[in-house]
Amino acid sequence: MSQHSIRQAKRDDLAFPVRVKIRVPDGGLGKLLDGMTDWLRANVSAAEYACHGAPGLACSTAAFYFRNIEIAHAFVSAFPAAELADGISLRV
Repeated sequence: MSQHSIRQAKRDDLAFPVRVKIRVPDGGLGKLLDGMTDWLRANVSAAEYACHGAPGLACSTAAFYFRNIEIAHAFVSAFPAAELADGISLRV
């Protein structure tokens, strides 16, 4: 019997309990995504976060997965111009 591996997104879903889903505008996130990636690499261990594209109800989203709420809060605070997938500003 062959073993089926769990897709990486499913593994991350199980491993990272805190998520922030960002609305992706029609033109993409562009430089904002570059800034988010740079911030994550500079401030968070690679084992403490993951990110994936995710379907949304009325838009495309980018899902950022974190192991704890403190890192997620710092991420949200660093990018107040971004919007949550439901259209709410990230300003905290």
